[in-house]
Amino acid sequence: MNAPTLVLALVVALQLGGSAAVSSGDAEKITAHANWPGADLRGMNLAGQKLDGIVLIGANLTGVNLKGASLRGADLREAYLREANLAGADLTGASIAKADLTRANLSGARLERSFAIMADLTSAWLNDAKAAGALLSGARMSKASLERIDLTGANLQGADLTQANLKRAVLVKADVGADKPGQLRPAPASLRGADLADADLTDANLTSVDLRQADLRRAKLVRPRLDHADLTWSKANGADLSGASLTSARLDAALLVKAILRKANLSLARAAGADLTDSDLREARMIQTDLTQAELRRANIAGTRLNDTNLAAARNVPAIVSQKK
Repeated sequence: MNAPTLVLALVVALQLGGSAAVSSGDAEKITAHANWPGADLRGMNLAGQKLDGIVLIGANLTGVNLKGASLRGADLREAYLREANLAGADLTGASIAKADLTRANLSGARLERSFAIMADLTSAWLNDAKAAGALLSGARMSKASLERIDLTGANLQGADLTQANLKRAVLVKADVGADKPGQLRPAPASLRGADLADADLTDANLTSVDLRQADLRRAKLVRPRLDHADLTWSKANGADLSGASLTSARLDAALLVKAILRKANLSLARAAGADLTDSDLREARMIQTDLTQAELRRANIAGTRLNDTNLAAARNVPAIVSQKK
């Protein structure tokens, strides 16, 4: 099929309300800036192709091989990319809003400043992907593998990252939580059961985020906003929460062994049954904090404000070195 015949076939198919099936031998005819909404490219091998600016709105790209392809500024809104291979592909500035990328491979892909609102990335692979500044609000990313992904400054408000693997991920200054406590729109993301071990969330907005049962061991959480966040049953052993704002947060039964909470604000927070063994709470604010039955063995509370803190049945409470009123 030559180029004019291929284009004509696409136009006719689309005018008839169908989708245009393109044979594998026509892969080289698919070029940058082409406009093929609704095209049927299932299973095609487009590895390494330069497809910058291509328009494939609603196209069927199920199982397509786009490994190493360049799709900068491409429009893939509502496209079907289930189990597609996009490893190492360049999607900088591309739109994949509402696209279905279930179980797709985007390992090492470039997604900087991409527009991925409400995209479905359930169980997708995004290990080592670059997604700084990406707009992923409302995206479905449950059980996705995002090890070492760079999400610096990304917007993840309302995203579902339940049980996602974010080990060693970078979420510096990422917008994950609500704009303010109690606000429903934009909604906070869900990171329930997510693995954030060794992740960097410095200066991230995690207001009202669901982090129940999340793994935050050794994570860097310097100066994040965690007000009203739910960290019940989370594991944060060895995490650095220096300067974190945790007002009205829930930390019931959380594991915070050897965690650094220096100068953190835990006022009005609930940490009943939390394990703070060997934690660093120097100069923290714990005004009206609930530490009922918490474990405080060898915790350093020098200079900590403990005004009206509930220490009922708390275990191994250290001598208060300084209590600022």
